[in-house]
Amino acid sequence: MTIESAIVGVTQLKESRMEEKLRGGFVFGWKVIAYLFLAGVGGGAAAVGATFHLILPDGQSITLLSLILGAPLVVVGCLLLFFDLGRPKAAFRALSRPNQAWIARGTIILTVFIVFEAIQFTCWIWPFQWLTSDSSLFTLLNIVGGVFGVLTVLYTGFLFDTTRSIPFWSTPILPLLFLISGVSTGILALTLILLLSGLPAHEEISLLSQIDLFLVLFEGLIFFFYLHGMHEVTAARASVRRLVRGDLSTAFWGGVVLVGLVIPFLLEAFWADRALPVLLACLCGLIGGIYVRYVVVTGAVKAPLSAEGVLIPLSPRPE
Repeated sequence: MTIESAIVGVTQLKESRMEEKLRGGFVFGWKVIAYLFLAGVGGGAAAVGATFHLILPDGQSITLLSLILGAPLVVVGCLLLFFDLGRPKAAFRALSRPNQAWIARGTIILTVFIVFEAIQFTCWIWPFQWLTSDSSLFTLLNIVGGVFGVLTVLYTGFLFDTTRSIPFWSTPILPLLFLISGVSTGILALTLILLLSGLPAHEEISLLSQIDLFLVLFEGLIFFFYLHGMHEVTAARASVRRLVRGDLSTAFWGGVVLVGLVIPFLLEAFWADRALPVLLACLCGLIGGIYVRYVVVTGAVKAPLSAEGVLIPLSPRPE
């Protein structure tokens, strides 16, 4: 055995032992994962609906469905976060220090998004001509709702990025991954409802499927670069190993890659003109969206503070 191979073996053994020490210390529960998924679908659907209203005014069914999906899904997700708090009565503190903490900015973003989506939906059903979908007021509300829908999807990635004690989250790629995944799942949810409702929206469904086809490909590339870049810190490498060949490998390869990316891509690429394959693609893509949040949250491994051979796990930096 050469000296180099011995050094490599000792290093791998140390990393393996460190991974066992660090694993399982800080993991959010299912309520937080469900919130990330619901907020991603709701915010993504709102962004898609606002975009379609601007570039395709005739596709009002997509805009209306985005209003029905957007705010209610985000509200349900916020309720899950509220009940996940150890002290729900202290929830009002989330609004403090918006100039310093992303959790405060996120609370403001969520509040504005829900309020404007509710006003826009009211304008849609209100029996006054000046509040119809082709009015300037509705267009303004639509733009604001779409912008804050994007921010709703993005801000959780920035919030995770501030958690310096978990290198797996501390990367600018994570907000982009959440954004692409959120818009994709929003499109899939809208397409699924259009298919199940039986509305005459074949052109809209076809266009949504074509857009999602590129988003799925882009999401796969982002995930590749996200994992490939996690090699600078031991804890980050431990997270990647958990996903690629560790305890989360089934969820990653089966849930994220196969069900969430490969199957929807193939179905939308070759059978986008058939209802059943598109329906299966929507279901698989939404399941994959859940698994994306699951592996990102559960795969987190804390970075240790090493002092004279003693490992001291760091807790996430409080906001």
